[in-house]
Amino acid sequence: MAFTTVFFKTQQAALRHPRYLVNVGGTRSGKTFAMLQLLDILVESNDVPGDITSVVSESLPHLRKGAIRDFERIRGTVLKDDPRWNQSELTYTYPRGGKLEFFSADQPDKVQGPARKRLFLNEAIHLRYDTFRQLAVRTSGLILMDYNPERLSWIDEKLLTRKRVEVIHSTYLDNEFLTEEQVAEIEANREDENWWRVYGKGLLGQLEGLIFPEFTLVDDLPAPADRPDGMIESYGLDYGFTNDTSALVHSLTDNRKREVWWDEVFYRIGMLNADMAAAMKQEGIPRSVRVWADSAEPKTNEELKRYGFNMWGAFKSTKKAEQLQAMRGYRYFVTKRSLNLIREIRGYTWQKDKDGKLLNEPIAFNDHCMDAGRYAVYPNIKVHRESHSTLSRT
Repeated sequence: MAFTTVFFKTQQAALRHPRYLVNVGGTRSGKTFAMLQLLDILVESNDVPGDITSVVSESLPHLRKGAIRDFERIRGTVLKDDPRWNQSELTYTYPRGGKLEFFSADQPDKVQGPARKRLFLNEAIHLRYDTFRQLAVRTSGLILMDYNPERLSWIDEKLLTRKRVEVIHSTYLDNEFLTEEQVAEIEANREDENWWRVYGKGLLGQLEGLIFPEFTLVDDLPAPADRPDGMIESYGLDYGFTNDTSALVHSLTDNRKREVWWDEVFYRIGMLNADMAAAMKQEGIPRSVRVWADSAEPKTNEELKRYGFNMWGAFKSTKKAEQLQAMRGYRYFVTKRSLNLIREIRGYTWQKDKDGKLLNEPIAFNDHCMDAGRYAVYPNIKVHRESHSTLSRT
């Protein structure tokens, strides 16, 4: 049996005994084939009667044209002629008694059915989170999944943040068995930016009209001793309570390099003023550092000021688009632990009119960290611009 680079990466990751093994990347990288090769080896070598490994996709047609066809190639047989294959149940029983089964996510009796040893979610991005949850709680061992990162999904938000997750990134360049014609066909799509990003480079797809389309994940903000002269430290605080989230973002702005560094401090529902003050004290925000907050909440700003913080009212939200346009000229660095901020920035887009034309106003949805970040950054950019404008006139 021939093996690709992706298979060997997958095999090495499995040896580290993760709970979740995720293979994400571009088209024709061999993700599905590698996962099935690994499962074929594991089931044949280790499993006994009663051990079941499930391969699940969004529909039976998708399974038949994808995973089942790949499995047939791996076994080197015509499945309908193989006595170990049950065509009606879509199961394959190995000599030692282990069983590999295929079913679709639109079969409720299967999704909520018996337990299994292993689970493979094929093209997991097309499955609902609730489907994953139902299957996962009935899986005692390894859970595998593959997908093209077409958009932000529950996998990013609810799975990749967990412990014992191994992630393998792959592209067509990791598949040594593609023909020159196949490679040329893939590379012919370089001009289609979003297609190439997802299916060529295997990166997260970008929504149309993203306000901050590029940012870099970092481990931490620069330490005080490592910050260049002129880098401005500030915080942005967006208020919420019953149904809205209160979000505090720590920000560093370097106007000379045109860089912004962001770190999410808290992101919670139901915070009283005393709760926010306690969290800010725990953060160790000094009196010398400004905290920019919603100017429509002067009473809250005053109370937090009495707790000892250097509170300032943010610039008017009616000028939001103008502020964002000024901020878009900077490069952004976001700490890896800022999960809510990362989720928001990846989905922060301009509104569209009924004809699909982008408007100069952001969508006001899941934007608590984005508002907090804007509060913190824009004043520093504004002061810098005004000072340079004054100098140019003198």
